[in-house]
Amino acid sequence: MRIALLATIPALMLTAQEAAQPAISFDARHHDFGKISPDKKVSHKFKVFNKGNAVLNITGVNPSCGCTYTAPAKWSLMPGESTEIEAIFNPTGYRGPVRKSLVVISNDPKTPSETLTFEAEIIQEINLKSNAIFFLDVPRTKPMNSSVRLDSGNGEKVEITEVKAAGAPYYRFSHRNEGKDAVLDITFDGKLVPSGQQRGADTITIRHTNPRVPPIVITSQWELKPAITVSPDKVVWQEQAGKELRTKLMLKSTTGKPFLLKFSSCTNANVRVEGLSAKPAEQQEFTVVLGKGAKPGTTNDWLKLSTNDPDQPELLVRIAAILS
Repeated sequence: MRIALLATIPALMLTAQEAAQPAISFDARHHDFGKISPDKKVSHKFKVFNKGNAVLNITGVNPSCGCTYTAPAKWSLMPGESTEIEAIFNPTGYRGPVRKSLVVISNDPKTPSETLTFEAEIIQEINLKSNAIFFLDVPRTKPMNSSVRLDSGNGEKVEITEVKAAGAPYYRFSHRNEGKDAVLDITFDGKLVPSGQQRGADTITIRHTNPRVPPIVITSQWELKPAITVSPDKVVWQEQAGKELRTKLMLKSTTGKPFLLKFSSCTNANVRVEGLSAKPAEQQEFTVVLGKGAKPGTTNDWLKLSTNDPDQPELLVRIAAILS
């Protein structure tokens, strides 16, 4: 009887040692911040418990991108003790619904890692569908209009106070309100673009009354309608080498203003121009010639022409040849 009792004591001790384990638990594993502004950090404290019967050691808290954490007040918890892990989220640069997480590592043998999550909806106080506008194929004789809408994201009225485009006198601005939103109307006047300029990009700064939102910056990209058009817009030859190849081009003023055309240069020495008129006209016809000396192969070149039109002082025509 005594021998049997002694034999059971080690087994009982082993069972007690195995039963002594930490057990991590949380008051909640998820938190919803709801709708928040992108310019303010938010935080939430997750409460951590040790519901086991051995010391719980927290060995790491690993946040996902976009959030940080403060170290727990206690890294080791006796049975029945608790602490807090604070998740701090910086919403700068985020928009719309966001979900982030923290992975808590401990010596709990059953759940050595636990994931805590939080979510938020980042509300922009002033929303733009796009931060770029385009004025393409703008005639010099007629203005072109566009609009930019500034939507209220927080229910407050958006009020524009000032709009500027430094160094770009060809813009005119006006603004109005539609409910809580603001609408900026932009007029691009091609007549005010300096001679010789055909395309460009400008920065437009919009100031408003919301002190929490910095001035809004949008980019305007523009391109004027050509003052002179070329037909066809490129020359392509596919022939046997050793032949003289000829193509007629027609240039026409889009404004009805006579212009003078003169040959400037070509990147292919075998290309020449014939039939240029010495008199200004609304239309100019001439012939592009590829000489017999062109060798077999494929070439891609540019024909450069000069005009006396200040709105389009230079024209480029692509020349391609595939000679067998």
